[in-house]
Amino acid sequence: MKIQAIILASLALFVVACNSGADKKESTTSKTEVTTTDQVAEYIKAFPYQETYEYVKKYTGGDASKLNTWVVGQEPVLIKAGTDKVARMNNDTYYKMAFVDFSKGPVTLSSTNGSEERFSSYQLMDDHNTNFENVFFPKGNHVLYYGKAPENVEGTLIESPSNLAVVIVRVELRDKSNSKDVELAQVIFKGIDIEGPVITEFPIVDLLSSFDEKVTARATTLIDSTFKAVPFSATVASPDQVPNEVSYLNLAAGSKGGWGGPITAHSAYETIFLDNENNTMDASKGVYTLTTKAPLVDAFWSITVYDTKRGGYFHPNKTDTYHINNTTAVANEDETYTFLFKTTCASDDKNCLEVPNGPFDIVPRFYLPQEEILSGAWEIPRAELVKN
Repeated sequence: MKIQAIILASLALFVVACNSGADKKESTTSKTEVTTTDQVAEYIKAFPYQETYEYVKKYTGGDASKLNTWVVGQEPVLIKAGTDKVARMNNDTYYKMAFVDFSKGPVTLSSTNGSEERFSSYQLMDDHNTNFENVFFPKGNHVLYYGKAPENVEGTLIESPSNLAVVIVRVELRDKSNSKDVELAQVIFKGIDIEGPVITEFPIVDLLSSFDEKVTARATTLIDSTFKAVPFSATVASPDQVPNEVSYLNLAAGSKGGWGGPITAHSAYETIFLDNENNTMDASKGVYTLTTKAPLVDAFWSITVYDTKRGGYFHPNKTDTYHINNTTAVANEDETYTFLFKTTCASDDKNCLEVPNGPFDIVPRFYLPQEEILSGAWEIPRAELVKN
């Protein structure tokens, strides 16, 4: 297939000759350093392409026939510890996910039970983890295509900027213990389907294996440190935002630390590693609390916890409770909310989430955030260590 050739051609444009016109007496050491720096930059730019492809392989098992089908979400179940194949997955919505290959024609998404009474969305991403379209409260048909627009089709046409694309569907589940709420969410979820041509040839993308260990190590260090240093919203982008608004490094950091993250117009995420004193949150030191007002959103909000040491995956617990949302949270008398983060929650603890006996991180999610959040005028407070 031509995917790898297209990507490699685009990547070639990224490498600029830094040595032209340089002093002929430049040392071999400095030349090597310049070359290494260029290679690190090239690695970082290629990383989101490769990371996306690795998830394609992980979820399909390299089986081409699983392209253009749901690889997640055949049934409406919440992602839990052990089934979260992507770092920092949602646990506050039902998920569907498909990897789409347009080499044999368009792919149609259909929603027969769409409702504006409950948040649902299509998040559409290209082959390097940028968001090219969001569809909120989808109804009817949406026809995705790459290249020439199809004719005589029923539905809304959406052009993909790449031959390989990702479809992530989210349907809000407000309270998993409420059978009526579960039923209403499942009606919307089960009414969403995908139809496309059967793919027989699996794409091959190999952009990083040729880099030496030194380049890989340096690039990985930059990517990891950047993810912890910048807001998550600065690591997600639409295609036209890269690299002027969102750098290649930031995009690579988001691709590794939270692949599949939506742009803030869909939902604003934060990934919080530090407490209110700028220390790493570590439950071996004691209990943490976080008190906040209700975030201003047009859909819903949630607080989810992850095991930092394990790379941002869910920490197992007996009740498979990894998040609390605006439906299940219990408000204080002043209408604020106080959350507890403990290694073991007691039966009478309110708004308590269990975390590992070590470093953990918190991800607040604000679905359809209002201007106060989008502009950065308001940020959720940081947690406080209250018991040593």
